[in-house]
Amino acid sequence: MITLKQPELSLQKSPFTLRLTYGRLLRSVGPASAAFSSGLRSDTPSTAFFCGYQAAIRFVDPLLEAEQWGALCVSEKGLKSLSSMTTRLDHERGWLSGVKSHALMMGQGMDWLYILAKRDDDIVALKVAANSDGIRIIPNQKPQPFVPDAQHSAIALEAVDVKAAVIFTDAHANINRPFRYWEDVCVGLAFAGWIVRQLIMQESDVSLDFSDAIQKIQSEFSNNTQGYSIDTLQLVDDLYREMMIAGDQIVGDSAVSWKRDRLLLALGEKARQMLREKMAD
Repeated sequence: MITLKQPELSLQKSPFTLRLTYGRLLRSVGPASAAFSSGLRSDTPSTAFFCGYQAAIRFVDPLLEAEQWGALCVSEKGLKSLSSMTTRLDHERGWLSGVKSHALMMGQGMDWLYILAKRDDDIVALKVAANSDGIRIIPNQKPQPFVPDAQHSAIALEAVDVKAAVIFTDAHANINRPFRYWEDVCVGLAFAGWIVRQLIMQESDVSLDFSDAIQKIQSEFSNNTQGYSIDTLQLVDDLYREMMIAGDQIVGDSAVSWKRDRLLLALGEKARQMLREKMAD
């Protein structure tokens, strides 16, 4: 209740205030707790998503300054396997070239990009300033279907000088694979916080099942941040299911936003199901 009485956070209306306030929050509590607490203060699901995503980025780069924003860039149009990735690091020249189909908040305050690329037989991630020479934003051809305040853009990388870049090796195992877990948990907790905010503001009850699902994933995540297990897969699914049930109680304009933006939560269902089947073999 103390958190709910604090000023709301808004990615669209006051991004600078969000940056400073969220930075202070990250300095005082862990990323998962920051995700839930910021969700409790978020004005829209877009703001909650962005805060949850920034919490997940702290597991990619624990040294990222609390007030700075980062985005992981993996996807390429038509990419089905990282082995066929076209973004490449020319380590002799120190150049990075390619095209990434999703880069969050480019030109809207993003500070750092963690770009996956091929380097000989390895997949590496390079920490590159978002405003580096040679990075060009490719305009979106159609509106983003959900979380509209947190825009994603394609980017072209044209011989970007990365000689001084921090390089993370074996990036598939160390970053790409566990990031699904980090993002599912942190974004889920931020969305859950936003839903709790809506229910309390409209004087609706927060169910014991919903509260229990939030507490269980927070507890499990504090003990396991390495990646998905059978147990954590179930806890994430439980949280998402309870969010959908609780979200049906939201009314007014917030209900419209929720029905649109909850589609984001469904994007990882197929990947989690495939992972569950693989673990069960």
